[in-house]
Amino acid sequence: MKSARREGTPSRRAKLSEWAGLPRLKLHPLFWAVGIWYSFTGELFLFLMSCLVAIEHECAHAFAAAKLGYKLNKIVLMPFGAVIDGDLSGISLKDEIFVAICGPLCNLLTAVFFVALWWLTPTVYAFTDTACYTSLAIALVNLLPAYPLDGGRVLRCVLVRAFAQKEAKTGKAEEKAEKICRVFTLTISACFFVAFALVTPKNVSLLLFGGFLLLGGVGNKERATYGKMDFSCKDALQKGVELKRVAVLDSCPIKDVLGFLTRGSYLVLEVYDEKEKHLFDLPQNELSAWFLRAKTPYDSLKMIKNGLKTDKIPQIE
Repeated sequence: MKSARREGTPSRRAKLSEWAGLPRLKLHPLFWAVGIWYSFTGELFLFLMSCLVAIEHECAHAFAAAKLGYKLNKIVLMPFGAVIDGDLSGISLKDEIFVAICGPLCNLLTAVFFVALWWLTPTVYAFTDTACYTSLAIALVNLLPAYPLDGGRVLRCVLVRAFAQKEAKTGKAEEKAEKICRVFTLTISACFFVAFALVTPKNVSLLLFGGFLLLGGVGNKERATYGKMDFSCKDALQKGVELKRVAVLDSCPIKDVLGFLTRGSYLVLEVYDEKEKHLFDLPQNELSAWFLRAKTPYDSLKMIKNGLKTDKIPQIE
């Protein structure tokens, strides 16, 4: 008995994102400069389409983070993408890869959708080809192993895991992985600069994207941040709200029970031990308070009952 939910309850994963809200959109100064340049070159539509696809990309990250109980506070829109290299303190490497890969995966699915649409209705190709090719391009580019792209974040997680045992005594696995990722970033950035110098006629996009990666390699101060969601609903209780009770084991981590949260209802967890003995009830507001204080979203409900917190992030299999 891990958990039980009454029939008719909305999807666990679909509703948690409602607490995240919409992230604040900020436009980098270079974004305006490049937008003006594209206006004069007659490619403003392509630029705007790239911006829309980039926002879709980052919203996919935000939705994935919401499944873990984190909300994206800000999206910084850059000339050739957006920056959300924020703080997801406490999540495992596996979940960090999950958040990173959801962006390009969303773009790939969008491209596949348009291709399927062309097969069913070929006449729409002329109106959707730019959106399809832009989605595909942004997905593939973001898989490059460079900062601040998603491929760079995935590479960092893979390297940290690979170095974890070798650097267990020194504790420098993350530092070593960070250095390697920045070398990859600067190398790929240099390749774009070289391509710009060699290609004729000159493609300014190569120069600008190389500069975008260079900012990621040396460190960009315009970073978006993640924060834990506060899903308490004291105001709703004053007006009256439907009660929703869910049974879970005390070994269940906070991360898993967050999926039972839904708007329009007040969650009360009935916590049981392995022998199905009822231990205590945990109302939603108290769960929210504990989640905000917890070091990681993997703390179990048993730890909450005992007033314990952990600094250890679990190893990923």
